[in-house]
Amino acid sequence: MPCTKPKKPEFVFEQTQEAAEENFRVLQRYDNNLEQAIQAQKNSPLGYGSEFRPTEILEYIFRRHPLWPEMKLTLSRGSDWPLDDLPSEERKKDLEEALIFGNHKGATANPLLLRELVAQDVAHGYCLPLPLSKIGEIPGALLAPMNIMAQSTIDETGKIIEKDRLTHDQSFEWASGTSINNRVNFDKLTPCRFGHCLKRIVNWAVAARYKFPQGRILATKFDFKSAYRRLHISSNIAVQSCTQLPEENQAYVMLRLPFGGPPCPSEWGRVAEPICDLATAILRNNNWNPNELFAPTQHLVPAPQPPNDTEKLGQAKELLVEVEQDSRGFFDIFIDDIQGLCIDLPGSDNAKRLERAPLLAIHPTPL
Repeated sequence: MPCTKPKKPEFVFEQTQEAAEENFRVLQRYDNNLEQAIQAQKNSPLGYGSEFRPTEILEYIFRRHPLWPEMKLTLSRGSDWPLDDLPSEERKKDLEEALIFGNHKGATANPLLLRELVAQDVAHGYCLPLPLSKIGEIPGALLAPMNIMAQSTIDETGKIIEKDRLTHDQSFEWASGTSINNRVNFDKLTPCRFGHCLKRIVNWAVAARYKFPQGRILATKFDFKSAYRRLHISSNIAVQSCTQLPEENQAYVMLRLPFGGPPCPSEWGRVAEPICDLATAILRNNNWNPNELFAPTQHLVPAPQPPNDTEKLGQAKELLVEVEQDSRGFFDIFIDDIQGLCIDLPGSDNAKRLERAPLLAIHPTPL
């Protein structure tokens, strides 16, 4: 199915005061209503679900999945969290207090890094710059303090390297005694399944080793880069998830899932879990020939490393519970990582299937 080239948005995604002022003028043309502004630019990257194929195309593939109605809703209207109402007077007091407070010390202690991290979000269109002095004119606007968290990751050689992540403290309670996070009605969120991912993988591997004692177990992992930034949030949540750089008189309206919102894993799961399940369905589809049908970006994936045949295979004991076994394997997901396992049986194409199914699921092609 052909992709439509997105149009250029009316908003300017630059970290300058001129861009912020221009964005406010654009917003004024829509009566300061962010939803109206987004709908007027829905054919641009601002449009809900623009990181994905249109729902009318995806429906051919995902319509039988139990999460499809929720997935479709999220891609069509943005991630809209079930929140308890905050009275207007309390919201105004919270906004006034947030303007005085600013950001956390972890962010203010390193202003250059803070600006650099915010600039990356702006450049990618993940947040919208506006004049901080005008934020009170945006209906429903609230501010959350930013912080910088020190983390670690690995490079392509496996070396541990330091990484700084910009976070949004949406649990910080203001004068109202509430935050956007403690106003979330968790009973209405889609249940998360990823918490038991490792247990499911380990149990499958043990059961597979017991059933196929001489078959090598192959593994693969695909990562959704900047996963939360792929999913838009609704205008209602966006205006309540603003941040600020007081020294530059700039406010930033978050347009994608922020780091710091407890509904985010659940909301992202609405999209990621069906994709993961689709990968398993493709993996086990007898009508699929992985040599003929594969994603157009498959060549970007590094070639699989052959197992060491000199290593002795371990033995497994029978489990107390029965785990469904298919030598072609299965995929599971932990938030933004699709993990896959299969049995490399002689004469099978299981290894190639394991290599190519996830990317085909991410770039869905009708089978």
